[in-house]
Order: sequence, then structure tokens, then C-alpha cells
Amino acid sequence: MSSRVLLTTGVLLAVVLLWLLMLKGWRGRVRRQGDLPPPPRPPDVAGEVVVPATPGLFIGTTFADDWLDRVAVHDLAHRAAGWIRLDTLGVRIEREGLPDLFLPYGDIEQAGLGDALAGKVIGTEGMVLLDWRLGSRLLTSGFRADDHGAHRRLVDAVTAHLPTRQAPHDSEAP
Repeated sequence: MSSRVLLTTGVLLAVVLLWLLMLKGWRGRVRRQGDLPPPPRPPDVAGEVVVPATPGLFIGTTFADDWLDRVAVHDLAHRAAGWIRLDTLGVRIEREGLPDLFLPYGDIEQAGLGDALAGKVIGTEGMVLLDWRLGSRLLTSGFRADDHGAHRRLVDAVTAHLPTRQAPHDSEAP
């Protein structure tokens, strides 16, 4: 065998080995996150439209305290083209090739503009970030609209529909 064949075979084996290690790591992540419940299913009947479908890219979902720690379960980590729409019941993210994601306003903690999520860095106010509760965990999902001017409108509309949360009372306050 020539040295070129040996070198090519060695490189291919290294690539396969690295791919297998990444697959093992992803499966371990899925196993560790197995306690997360599935996201709420969209209601059969939609509420009144607040913001019509806006096309863009679903960036993915991470744990809120770590913008690089993807949520691997329930197809929340995968990027996909799709649409975000707001109605009076919550935020609906329709993703091509993946199940739709529905976030009732009662589960959303806050909405804002950001520049990075799940290893994707876009730039100042380049995506809509939604912090929401799934079970006891706080997650962050990102969406980048094709029309970047829609980001502020989406954030304002979500924020306007969030339930008012009362600050915890301090029993020792006068």
C-alpha cells in the first residue's frame, strides 16, 4: 500500500471516530435531560391573532443560565426554518420538519432581544429571546425573523401579554 492510501484511511478513521464520540456525547446529554417534561401541545383552536406569522429561523433552546447548553430532548435543540405567530393564548413557533412549539404566556418569564444563543452569534439585537418555564427549569428559545425590524414588535407584543408577576413579600418589611 502506498503512503497516500494509508494516510487517507487514517484520516477517514479519525473522522468516523470523532463522529462516534460526538454521537455518544449527544446521547448522554439526552439521557441527562430525560427528566424534562414535553412542552405544552398547541391548543386545537387558536386565539385571536396578535402578530401574524413572521417567517424566520428557530435558533434552538438552551438552559437560561448557559447560552451554550442546548436542550437536546423534545426536538428543542434543532435549528429550523419556520414562522413565529402570537395569538391571545401564547406564542406559536411552527418549525419545518419538527413539531410546532407552543409557549403559553403563563409559562413565559420574559422576552427580549439578544445577539447569541446555542453557539450562534448574530449581532446586536439579532434575535428574539424568550425565557420560559418547562417543568421546574428555565429555558431560553431564540428566533431570528427574516425581517429584522419585526424583532422589537414581537418582543413588545409578548411582553404586553405576560401576566403581571408580583414580587415576593418580605415578612420583615415594615
